[in-house]
Amino acid sequence: MSTVSEIHASKLLEIRTFLDQGKPFEVKFQGENAEVLEAKGVVKISLSKEETKGIKVRKSARKVPAAQKEFVINSADVLLQKRVPFKVTFGPKETDFRFDLDHYVHIYPDKCSVVGFKSLDEPPISFIKELVSALPNLRILVPKS
Repeated sequence: MSTVSEIHASKLLEIRTFLDQGKPFEVKFQGENAEVLEAKGVVKISLSKEETKGIKVRKSARKVPAAQKEFVINSADVLLQKRVPFKVTFGPKETDFRFDLDHYVHIYPDKCSVVGFKSLDEPPISFIKELVSALPNLRILVPKS
């Protein structure tokens, strides 16, 4: 029987594999078990050119910068222990670390934006407060009440 630390380590290894491949992923919890799955984007269906106007299509994975990769791995380690689901997606130079549609961390090479939280003391961002605080040019974008 696997110990909790062995299961935790195997999930971190799965996350590292996704990061190394530059593929988006999400962590979900089914009862007591964590699942690391490939994140799905917009489903391809038949749409006219006018309906898809303005939608950006990314076809290939990208190399995740070392600092962003380190942040994701360290944050995932903490959030797996706290049983917090999250999703990680990648843009051309940035990484999005999402808790839900309105709460996320947007990491660029030269800055970081925390979106949707009133402060860094609000869960679940409070669990990774030290990691976020270490990112360059941190901005907290508070939702309007």
